[in-house]
Amino acid sequence: MSTHLTKTDFILYRECAKNVWIKWHKPEEYRKFEISAFEKALGVMGNDVEELARGLFSGGYLIEKRSAGAQELTKKLISEHHPVIYQAVFSTDEYLAACDVLKWNPEASAYDIYEIKMSSTTSQEECGVFDEDEEEDGKPKKVNKKKELQYEYDLAFQTNVAKLCGVDFNKKYLVRLDKHYVRMGKLDLGKLFEITDKTESINDTFLSVAMTHMTSAYEYLSQENEPVGNCSCYYTRGRSAHCTSFGISNPTVPAYSVHDLYKIGNSKAYLAELLAEGTIDIAHVLEDDRLKPKKPTKGKEPSKPRKLNQVRVHKSQQPIVDIDAIKRELDSLRFPLYFLDYETYPTAIPPFDGYHPYQHIVFQYSLHILRDKHSKPEHLECIILEGDPAQKIVESLRKNIGKVGTVISWYKNFENSRNHELANLMSLQDDRDFLNDLVLRTYDLMGIVHDQYYVHHGFRGSASIKKVQPVIAPDFSYKNLGVQNGTDAIEAYRQISVGELTGTEVEKKRLEMLEYCKYDTEIMYIIWKYFTDLVEEQGAR
Repeated sequence: MSTHLTKTDFILYRECAKNVWIKWHKPEEYRKFEISAFEKALGVMGNDVEELARGLFSGGYLIEKRSAGAQELTKKLISEHHPVIYQAVFSTDEYLAACDVLKWNPEASAYDIYEIKMSSTTSQEECGVFDEDEEEDGKPKKVNKKKELQYEYDLAFQTNVAKLCGVDFNKKYLVRLDKHYVRMGKLDLGKLFEITDKTESINDTFLSVAMTHMTSAYEYLSQENEPVGNCSCYYTRGRSAHCTSFGISNPTVPAYSVHDLYKIGNSKAYLAELLAEGTIDIAHVLEDDRLKPKKPTKGKEPSKPRKLNQVRVHKSQQPIVDIDAIKRELDSLRFPLYFLDYETYPTAIPPFDGYHPYQHIVFQYSLHILRDKHSKPEHLECIILEGDPAQKIVESLRKNIGKVGTVISWYKNFENSRNHELANLMSLQDDRDFLNDLVLRTYDLMGIVHDQYYVHHGFRGSASIKKVQPVIAPDFSYKNLGVQNGTDAIEAYRQISVGELTGTEVEKKRLEMLEYCKYDTEIMYIIWKYFTDLVEEQGAR
């Protein structure tokens, strides 16, 4: 088992204590839940951000290990008041902390600590891939208070461990990317990063509270016998937010449980009530008022009864179909239809002029064109893997998408956000006008599912195309593809752009990326055709 509590495990402990106990005491079982290639890439991205941020603190000495020798070297450098230390190591019998940057403050006769995070100050879509089941309004999200508190506990952990080793820090700072920074020429580190003084937040009281939590965490994790009962995720979180080892800690939870109810993580009180009543299988959920959405505030549209519909279709195994609404949606489309899907790379450090941190680089698209209702779809595509692809992508889109007709996407907020960003990158007004027109012409095919016009038990409350596709087109599978999802495509682009893949490997991966993206627009056409045929069949009855 692990012998030292690190800041990483301390933060994980605060999220789900039993998950970290499994990690410490059953490492073989824990490792079975291998992280994805994309998650590994995020780790690489985080290291890149940290290395770049060190440029703000010149003359630093890098301590590369966590060994006893590294701890002695840290003591030596601190005793000499070395101006800057990267990855200083502090350790006791219970705790181990490595600090990103320590900078000697001669006026205070003490070190200031700087914790570097790869997140940005106004993160909205970082590192990521949009959740198609989330409603976005296109506005920057407010600061995530929970994440901010996590960062403060991170700094407090390091401060406490250093204090136990006889070192008191003066100022405590958080270093993050500034989402508002736009690269023009060489990176300006002073503008790329924003430094926030957290000293006042991490006061003596906060440090004392953090130390109490650290002590409790170490005692909990050091117990030899596995803690009895479910992990904390069982009581408070939906399926997508469960901890890594949820299946080990909660073996009796069925594959489709109350944790799969639509946005149940935002309804913690209701989840707690269901579990207290002994309701765990979604088939046993009562169809009472708790499943119904709250009454809307004045001036707002009423919410859809998504949880209620999800339970009803599961029990009946029959879909809910609003054929009039589906027909109304399909009748609003104008031929030719352009089924469009982008693949993008949201890199933390902007590599090209005009980009800000985590702006998505649109490097690929797939396009299926349906000239009229009875024709066969034509397929066109573009992928750019060298340099800034924006201009070439837009030129290709302008060549292939006519001035009339509906552009169809799945979760249009993503594609339209990219169109707005591409427009900002264009120097020609004609290009900007084209992209802005695409935004106005884009229809969200996901809306038929998301707006509850078609609810199927197989969707399991989701509107993700990866959940809809197996129901609508069960023979159409991504499983045999070399690139199987958006995160695979992101990782493929990263590997090519940094030179991890070369020669024939690049061409092989390029073809796999094209095949995957083609699948995404082809399945959109298949889903459109399914709903079109459904409307015709219902009308013929």
